[in-house]
Amino acid sequence: SSGINAEWPLRPGSFIGLAIAQKIHYGSPDGSSWTAPVSVATVVTFIIFFAVGPGSIPWLIIAEIFTADARGKASSLCVGANWVCNLLVVLTYDQLNKALSPNTFFLYTGIVTFFFIFTIFFVPETKKKPVEQIVREIKTQAEKFPPTVF
Repeated sequence: SSGINAEWPLRPGSFIGLAIAQKIHYGSPDGSSWTAPVSVATVVTFIIFFAVGPGSIPWLIIAEIFTADARGKASSLCVGANWVCNLLVVLTYDQLNKALSPNTFFLYTGIVTFFFIFTIFFVPETKKKPVEQIVREIKTQAEKFPPTVF
């Protein structure tokens, strides 16, 4: 379910850890030997936190906020969007790293923080609610915005 719970700090926190590790590694004057293992440990920690946090969201939230008749199409769109975003990161990382190093992961942290805040305000809490109630809440929330937004 969405909403604030114990795992929420892990989501932007994993990106913040990567940003700090990159800054330390590139900030070392001589590429100190201790920074490389710290960077590797931070990346592994990020992968673990990402897998239990935002990495699983496209697959979990589909069953919670879409009715059975829309789940197939919604699943295709959500998983497709997830892979397109992964592809964009892979295709742009080298150029961003060259331009922003050692601050590359601060950019990613900012993007994740934006979507973290977006999720808090726009993704409905689904715990112990039937799908029909969630759909009504989403429609009610969408009516607050001009049609060009949603």
